[in-house]
Amino acid sequence: MEVLKQTCIDGSSSDDDALLRKAYASAQWRILPILFALWMLAWVSRSNVAFAKLQMVVDLQFSETVYGLGAGLFFVGYVLFGVPTSMLQKKFGARAVLAGIAGAWGLTSVAMTFVNSAPTFYALRFLLGVFEAGFYPGVVLYFNAWFAGKRRTRNFSVFHSGSLFSTVTIGLTGGFVLEHMNGLASFEGWRWMFFAQAIPTVVLACVAFMMLPDVPRSAKWLSARQRMLVEDDLRMNAETTNDSGADERPLLLNPAVWILSAAYFCLLAATAALFFFSPTILREAGFGGYKEIGRAVAGACILGALGNVLICSIGGDVHRRRIFCALASVLTAVSLSALVYVWHSSATATFFLLALGFAGTGAGIALFWQMSVGFLSGKSLVVGVPFISSVANVAGFVTPFLIGYVRDTTGTYASGFIMIACVQALGVVVLLFGVQRIVKRRSPDDASVGRTA
Repeated sequence: MEVLKQTCIDGSSSDDDALLRKAYASAQWRILPILFALWMLAWVSRSNVAFAKLQMVVDLQFSETVYGLGAGLFFVGYVLFGVPTSMLQKKFGARAVLAGIAGAWGLTSVAMTFVNSAPTFYALRFLLGVFEAGFYPGVVLYFNAWFAGKRRTRNFSVFHSGSLFSTVTIGLTGGFVLEHMNGLASFEGWRWMFFAQAIPTVVLACVAFMMLPDVPRSAKWLSARQRMLVEDDLRMNAETTNDSGADERPLLLNPAVWILSAAYFCLLAATAALFFFSPTILREAGFGGYKEIGRAVAGACILGALGNVLICSIGGDVHRRRIFCALASVLTAVSLSALVYVWHSSATATFFLLALGFAGTGAGIALFWQMSVGFLSGKSLVVGVPFISSVANVAGFVTPFLIGYVRDTTGTYASGFIMIACVQALGVVVLLFGVQRIVKRRSPDDASVGRTA
């Protein structure tokens, strides 16, 4: 009788494991493609102005200063509205907020089609930053509510790769539109480019609103048993404390928030350097023509995305994230430093170093956020994630300005890239030693989670 009872228990456990795996697989296929595509389109909308610049500044008679200020105003809106937008997610739910802000930035991108003056350009770039500000931290919180442990890290690395594929989208569609649609219906090519690259965001925002569930318990495509199993698994593998956590300090007085902000700032500085200057690097390395440069950038980004997923798959375990995040940052620092010495002599080495840099920054950022959710309490998590994102994204404004200033002063990008490589190396120090301070200050119950995270 006892043997029969044990057999039934084992059989039930096996069935539950299969149901849980099936539930997570179903969630991945229904959630991940939508969020991946939206993140890719978010980067398209913030970055395609660099491609449009080839025609826009001439048609509108913008100076480089006007263009630079407008491009940078995106980050002002992004920094100011990250926290307020993310707070809305707790009140109205992830589905409504993520889909709503995606639709808002999509419509703002459509409006870029009709820019005819500097003030309009400034206003729309600022609004674009306002609407995109809450999306990335919102997805971080959303993944935390849907996936646990290594599964969440792997899925988040796939989601984050969308930013790398945005360059592929801009390069392949932007060049075609500028070349073949210029003058169609009396519209300049750059206007058609903004319009063509914005419409998919508006459509996908509607799809997201219809298909994204807020939490597992509201997912109608899961059975009642699957919903319960997912929620139980999330509780068993929770890496953050609940809202009654011991850390009641105000956000601005919490050293963990500032240490994590410093680490993320260093990661984003390297990301901005690679994204904003990789076409220039490839041109100086000997890649001739826009199409060849576009294909090279696309290839480097694709290899970088694959490397990102590989690094995160190996280092996604809770006890490895901090170390592998630091290792990814080391790869990025090496890439930035080595580029200075090879991009005028070897096109092949330049290409593969760029791919290494994209892999390092992608994996570093993905692992950073999966590590960070384990160091913030329930209250700090909701506000801390967007706050860290907002503070660190100042790097997106500072990095291009500093590299451009160094180029104007010295006549070369070398010093600027070495400077950013040093910033990235500082990030490694913060990850290895600053984050360790967070671990030591945590309660004994939580320390096992973060000791080697």
